[in-house]
Amino acid sequence: MRSLHVAACAAASVLCCAIASCSLGGANPDNAGALDDIAHGRSGAEVTVDGAVVRVLTTQDGAQGAHERFVVAVRAGNDEQDVLVADNISIGRAAPIHQGDTVTVRGELAIDPSGPVIHWTHHDPRGHHESGFVRDNGVLYD
Repeated sequence: MRSLHVAACAAASVLCCAIASCSLGGANPDNAGALDDIAHGRSGAEVTVDGAVVRVLTTQDGAQGAHERFVVAVRAGNDEQDVLVADNISIGRAAPIHQGDTVTVRGELAIDPSGPVIHWTHHDPRGHHESGFVRDNGVLYD
């Protein structure tokens, strides 16, 4: 009987982890990994970060559509880097981002001369690119 209880507890633990993983679109934040990618100039890396929104910028229209833009303070240990998030709201739905929100963002890292940017924070309608997301106040925007 004891082994049945242990097996049931193990199964419940696995289920809880799977549910938690799904709540983040299958990706858990790795701020240290993202900061390492930034430090080594690895554009094109898929990253998932979380942090506080330090600034909300105006929506910018461009050839690829309208992008909501905000800056997230990405921290790991004593390291911190402000990262611009450019979320294409012509493809995905806009998140109601406010300064001070704690968000989780998944997307592709680009090292721009003005600083790091995370884009592709939404699904790819053509299916050629890994899907990203913005999670704000428990709601997933993709």
